[in-house]
Amino acid sequence: MTHPAIRDLFQSLGRDPAFQEVVSRLMRDPHARQSLAGLTTTAKALYIVLLWQATERNVIVVVDGNKQAETLGELVDTFFGLLVTSDLPAPQTIPAMDVLPAQRMSPHSEISAERAVGLWRLAARKTSITITPVASALLRTEAAEFYRQLALTLRVGEEIPLEDLLAHLRSIGYEQRDPVEMVGEYSLRGGILDIFPAEASKPIRIELFGDLIESIRRFDVETQRSVLKVSEATLLPLAEYPKSRELFLELADQMDVASPGDPFPGWEFAVPLVRPRKYSLFSLTENPVVIVDEPEQAAGASERLWKRLEEHPDRPFPCPPDANFYAWPELQQNLASQAELVLRELEVLASPQSLIPNPGVPAASAGTTSRPSMAFHGNIQAAIAEARNLVERGYRVVFFARSSGELERLADIFQEYAVPFQLGLDPADATRPYLAERSYVAGTAASTWSKQASASSPCPSA
Repeated sequence: MTHPAIRDLFQSLGRDPAFQEVVSRLMRDPHARQSLAGLTTTAKALYIVLLWQATERNVIVVVDGNKQAETLGELVDTFFGLLVTSDLPAPQTIPAMDVLPAQRMSPHSEISAERAVGLWRLAARKTSITITPVASALLRTEAAEFYRQLALTLRVGEEIPLEDLLAHLRSIGYEQRDPVEMVGEYSLRGGILDIFPAEASKPIRIELFGDLIESIRRFDVETQRSVLKVSEATLLPLAEYPKSRELFLELADQMDVASPGDPFPGWEFAVPLVRPRKYSLFSLTENPVVIVDEPEQAAGASERLWKRLEEHPDRPFPCPPDANFYAWPELQQNLASQAELVLRELEVLASPQSLIPNPGVPAASAGTTSRPSMAFHGNIQAAIAEARNLVERGYRVVFFARSSGELERLADIFQEYAVPFQLGLDPADATRPYLAERSYVAGTAASTWSKQASASSPCPSA
């Protein structure tokens, strides 16, 4: 649990005048177009969480590629854990496909599952912040209701035809295995159905009497023993488009396949031949704030993607690229009715260009200041000297540590160098008397530091 002093410290950054100007415009105009410059990657993550808190609207962040999405996602998760105290939907990342149509291959199962769950969360309003690369944002989608119906909630006392349940499981990516050991597996033995749902810590065991669900229990994979009785369980999809023999027969009428009626490599990109997709990821949630990180880089990533999509003209994929992907101008028009915020590390001196081309509504520009975290490469004397320098200049400094052991070592070092500090431990944490004693000896805090498991090496920030 985050110490209130740590949470208040980061919350105070929301009082930055430039950020307050952005929030104020969003409150006045739900479709405002704005630009905020001067933010490092870490600062962007913090202000994304603060913006979500201030507006209470779903936030969708578009970045250059999967690597950038992963990095920003980890930082957003960290600040979300620090700042949000209630049990609210956590941030998520929706990755881009790891293959292209011309490769005639299906996406990796983990990518498919992560995308399927992410789209369902967005459509079902089960998320707060969604981070996605350009290649994912350009993918055409179905309507929100399509993704909502992919998940299935089972409740004790309800009836469901067993054959329909098994058919649905197979269509959304679950496979039959006995015994069930991994996510995405199910098995049926008499009237007992074992399923390992997506994003579940343990599989569930459903006892059926005919079509009636008599009980649902979580069980341990190793011992096969029930550990907890539950009243309901939600089965999330592992594929963003349900598989069916009817679909594959329709596709076989449109293209040459080896075995009509059966799935084939790359079928996911062929679906628009028979089921055109007319929506985008941004239409899956109501009135989101769309943040574009470094729009020039995003536009470049889109251009590179389309160059790859249009390769191999001598061996084209049966479904044209524009049936699966939006072009960059199309995406711009698609977003014309959404609120937009552009984030940049360096301010562009020319008139800010919006992701959405609308000359009649110029984008408002604001700027703040941040700097990258410094790396000391094990030189603790240099780190302490820099921290002392910043504190003397009126800044507040936060050191993050991976573990309690590192936290204790930092406490000793601060004492050794006579730097006053305050521990970011929860007051109810009675397991750290050694640290609590040193926090008391240190007296009034001039610098603050805390333990955060997902953070990296100690790095002061102003």
